[in-house]
Amino acid sequence: MHKPFILCSVLLLSHAVQADNSELAAQVSALWKTQDYTAAQTLLAPLVNKKTKDAQLLALLGRTEAGLQNMEVAEELLEKALKYNAQNADYQHWYGTASCNLASSASMFSAMGYAKRCKKAYQAALELEPQNPRSYIALGSFLAQAPGIAGGDKDEALKLAQQLRQLDPLQGALLALNASDLSDDTAFNALLAQDELLAQRPEAYLQRGIAFSRADEHVTAITLFEQAQAMEATDEEARAAKLQALYQIGRSAVVGNVDYNKGIAALQQFIQQQPAADNIGWAKLRLGQLFIAQQQREKAIAILEPLMAITKDNQLKDELQKLL
Repeated sequence: MHKPFILCSVLLLSHAVQADNSELAAQVSALWKTQDYTAAQTLLAPLVNKKTKDAQLLALLGRTEAGLQNMEVAEELLEKALKYNAQNADYQHWYGTASCNLASSASMFSAMGYAKRCKKAYQAALELEPQNPRSYIALGSFLAQAPGIAGGDKDEALKLAQQLRQLDPLQGALLALNASDLSDDTAFNALLAQDELLAQRPEAYLQRGIAFSRADEHVTAITLFEQAQAMEATDEEARAAKLQALYQIGRSAVVGNVDYNKGIAALQQFIQQQPAADNIGWAKLRLGQLFIAQQQREKAIAILEPLMAITKDNQLKDELQKLL
């Protein structure tokens, strides 16, 4: 089952590249920005083989494979890149992100290994770039969300949030939000009272809604996602949070078997506004599930069959096969 919040999504991957192969790197970076990972793969794949020792080529292809959701291939390539250049913060960050994504869908035994590698890589990236907010966000998010047995530690995440506030007040506040117990009314209200930045943004209500969704309290979750939707968005991050709130309304409608019409309307809006979103395939799956729940199978099939033909996400394919 797709999780309400992917631990370390590919969106955290940096677009920065080193300039040793400057022209090639610039081409690849431009393709990443347009999410044309297939074109980037076509450009890079002929340059990489089992004997390749060029850390940058290995890392660029690994980052590209991650964009294509080929996380096992990505992790292998990035691990090899680190073998030849472990002092590159981007490579450490990308490797950590691939490992975290694998951990989110692996069996418990395998997930422990992936999580350990993820944490170690994020720690290395932070040591290499202690002035880069990205490093605090990645490691702090891992610590906030991973279970203790896998290396999670909310207290340590809150410490990182405090450090991050010195570099980027908003990102520090958002990391503190991520590491807090948002299902507790008193704690949530205290957090908003402490930081005016959070009180004025949709992320607080989005993340609190996700907390209730994880507790299977989907009616409450949907109300909070609607509150996130009602908040003003003054920057791209806030706009992205509002769009994700639309997706989460649809997800909660499916998982909680509630508010089908509300879920359908939200997902249709999300798909229209975010056709290239990383989770667009899951949004279409959720919409199909809601149409099936409302006895509108023809509408569902019109969405799900084309999705089945193009998706490379094995977990998504498994869910689609249950419906088709």
